[in-house]
Amino acid sequence: MEPRKDFHQQLEEMYLGLLRMSNRCLEIIEEARTAFLELDGAKAESVIAADEDVDDMRYSLEEAGIELIARQAPVAVDLRTIIVIMRLAQHLERVADLCVNISKATLNLAGRASLSPWIRENMDEMFRRSARMLSCAMRAFRDRDLSLAADLYEMDEKVDRINRAFLTGFDRGSEEELELVIRVVMISRFIERIADHAVDIGEHVRFLVTGSVREEDSGDQGKSGAGTEA
Repeated sequence: MEPRKDFHQQLEEMYLGLLRMSNRCLEIIEEARTAFLELDGAKAESVIAADEDVDDMRYSLEEAGIELIARQAPVAVDLRTIIVIMRLAQHLERVADLCVNISKATLNLAGRASLSPWIRENMDEMFRRSARMLSCAMRAFRDRDLSLAADLYEMDEKVDRINRAFLTGFDRGSEEELELVIRVVMISRFIERIADHAVDIGEHVRFLVTGSVREEDSGDQGKSGAGTEA
């Protein structure tokens, strides 16, 4: 019985490690939001520097998961839990990557005096909605809440709507304004991708609870902005 107790202790450590990782990602999203709205280059650099810590968290969780599977040969819900924790760590790491991309684009805008109220209001709403989605997705994981996981699809539609508005709502006047448009559209797309990762986390919750998968993850099937230079 002792090895089994040790297994569950290690699994609990993985679970708590994932929650710490998600909390750190939520902090990074908030830092990226503030950096953009204030056009603060120092805060943007701080987000970029934080990415290495998130990477380390992911690698630690993956190593722990692989070791548990190799040593303990878990089955059923225990195996699904390990797999889901490892997959969620990947999604969270990509969320941090997207915040890095947002911050790199912010650095290119840092010399501007200010952003228009329309840009600020809509971008702020996108940031907040995406962060709320990630928080809800992780709460769905924590509570094994399929209803909350399903709600993420409707929440994602609202983020998509704002993202589409950035493609059509600009007055592309001067060359300087065109550069602003390009940067803002890029950032909007990166934020929209954060929301997509939250939806994917909800799908993993469904797999954890039911053992079935409805569809392939949308997380990085040709849509990810996580390696794109801004």
